[in-house]
Amino acid sequence: MTNTAPTLRLLHLTFNLPLYPRQLAQWRGAFVEMAGWENELLHNHNGEKEAYHYRYPLVHYRMWHGKATVTAINEGVEAVQEALAANSWDINWEGERKSLQVEGLNMKEHTLRMLSHPKTYRLYKWLALNQENYERWQREKSLVRRAALLENILAGHILGFCTAVGYRLPERLEVNLHEIQFMKKVRLHGNPMIAFNITYDANVLLPSGIALGRGVSTGFGWQAPARAGVRQDEVRQERREEEIPAE
Repeated sequence: MTNTAPTLRLLHLTFNLPLYPRQLAQWRGAFVEMAGWENELLHNHNGEKEAYHYRYPLVHYRMWHGKATVTAINEGVEAVQEALAANSWDINWEGERKSLQVEGLNMKEHTLRMLSHPKTYRLYKWLALNQENYERWQREKSLVRRAALLENILAGHILGFCTAVGYRLPERLEVNLHEIQFMKKVRLHGNPMIAFNITYDANVLLPSGIALGRGVSTGFGWQAPARAGVRQDEVRQERREEEIPAE
């Protein structure tokens, strides 16, 4: 780990497979079955499906404008590229064979660094609370203390991401929660959770398209820089596309 600002590699692929939010775990499973279980970066399990690595996943399976996507970071980029180069791109989808085609590709680099002035971000479907913090949230009646709880958790998630990509922040991380736009009760692996859409700022330059919090490998917690003057119809469209079924 280094204090030097690292340059991250990010790959975002959109495929021709129509997808609903409830199918995200299914999409992840179909891609991994196509690629094989040999590369643990694709599924974050330790050889066996039941043995999970408790580390930040470098490959995320998401939905973008109603289509299946894969986002990969650093070593995850090579893992996805190798999987696609070595296989026929045919997946088993709801009992039928589907041939994947790439409809969108975005490859970029990003230098992760501290900022003298904070940058504002929007975080979508963020699963902030583990079981202990969920119970604490439920007990807490003060909005001020609830916001402080979320700020502390968010700072921890950002630091966890930085650690995962090998960056030790040389300065104190400052995080400020601006607004909670949306909350929804969901379940992850059978456990009750709350998904948040929030706006916040931080004094670190984070890349667009990363994810924070729990469940990031299956579409939760993705973020982007906040856009000025976002039209209300765009906000409604984002909400429709990212609506999470409480299953």
